[in-house]
Amino acid sequence: MKIYWPAVLATAAAALALSGCGQSSTGSAQSATPQQVDPQQQAASDWYNQHQNNLPEGLRPEDRLSAEQESRLRVGATLDNDLRDRVRPAPADLSARLAPPPPDHRYVAVGGHVGLIDKNFQVKAVINLHGK
Repeated sequence: MKIYWPAVLATAAAALALSGCGQSSTGSAQSATPQQVDPQQQAASDWYNQHQNNLPEGLRPEDRLSAEQESRLRVGATLDNDLRDRVRPAPADLSARLAPPPPDHRYVAVGGHVGLIDKNFQVKAVINLHGK
């Protein structure tokens, strides 16, 4: 059996890029060195900084979630009806800066975050744009 290493490495790199955009534990952002900066978070933050004065629905400061809603927006959870009602498509120019989503997944804007969700509304990754 012949192994095509470039394909294997490309698949592994895509998986790592997507897994890197998940929520991190509290305080880890302050301890990150420049080599540890998540490229997904950086791309989203750069986009946010360039569009702060004209943010779309779902990413505006007034769209932020309550503490109780925030606790339900986490990797592995399935969005309930309340959070599904708050989901908006992520801006195309923001999505274009992020790693391509896997099949049957999409980037969304919800409560000041960018989420990667599957077709069943299960959260695969969350990028916080407003800070804590």
